[in-house]
Amino acid sequence: MFASLPPNIPQAMRLFSSAICALALAQWFGFHNPYWAVMPVWVVSQPVREDMALRAVLRVLGTLAGAAIGLAALTWLHSPALIALAVGLTVAIGVGAAYRIGTTYSYGFLMMAISVGVIVMPSVGLGADGFIMAVERLWCTLIGVVAVTAISWIFTPARRAPVPPRPQPHSPRQMVLRACAAGGLSAIVTFLTGWTLEFAMMTAALSIVVFSSILGQMHDPRPVVRMLLPGVALGIAAAITYRALAQSMGGDPTALFAMAVAFIAAGALLRAHPKTAAIGLDANMCFLLGAEIGAAGHPLLLTTIGATTLLIGTATAAAVMHQLASLPERAA
Repeated sequence: MFASLPPNIPQAMRLFSSAICALALAQWFGFHNPYWAVMPVWVVSQPVREDMALRAVLRVLGTLAGAAIGLAALTWLHSPALIALAVGLTVAIGVGAAYRIGTTYSYGFLMMAISVGVIVMPSVGLGADGFIMAVERLWCTLIGVVAVTAISWIFTPARRAPVPPRPQPHSPRQMVLRACAAGGLSAIVTFLTGWTLEFAMMTAALSIVVFSSILGQMHDPRPVVRMLLPGVALGIAAAITYRALAQSMGGDPTALFAMAVAFIAAGALLRAHPKTAAIGLDANMCFLLGAEIGAAGHPLLLTTIGATTLLIGTATAAAVMHQLASLPERAA
């Protein structure tokens, strides 16, 4: 039956099934942010089985490392400046190591850099319990990884060719610049989040940590930057639409889940099609962050403000990393 379908449709169906299963399980366990469980689905799924297995393992290990560092900083460092420094150093090390490795094996360091921000920002900005955040983040990661791996494994072919090498030798200068820029930006916005205690500042800070880490570890982030802002804009537009519809429905759980199913189905189609896969990844991630599906969520006005600052933070990280990647090597 599936043989007559376009190749992206079965892949979209697998992504959709994985995402819905992950979301349903996370909600069933009663996690505060069940949409976290959907996020691994969009990135762990890979064209070959070996890469998918490696990404699954490294996502869990990187999340565990970043969550542990973030929780340790919140527990033992009582100065906002020291917490910000710990986040900045972790991001710098993660980005530098990921850039230096330059292959699929770098994914664990990338997740370490991202996860420390995910744990620390809501704690310093909104007073969230860091221990609960860390535990739930790890469990949601496990749920999403298991869901997408279990559903996609038998349909994903084994590798038939050698692993491709790095496109070019790494640049020590770029490694240092990227690490310092990502770490410095992350430290600054972490401190500002704790100082202002504003939701809008937290979303901007989180987007800067995430996207400076993602772009900073790439050999050449410039092609990705061109696709990044449209994807993020699409994701936050979908998130605002979801929250507006959710507000009009009065919070009915059945209606909200059905609406989430529709949005996730659209996201799976976008992510599975080769021409829209890159935009689909950013759109799906930002939709989940902004819409907070499965969670209580924030009022529509606050969601809109947060989405706007998320876009601003993304643009800031993209501009910095694009500029660094454009520097001539001879200027070292």
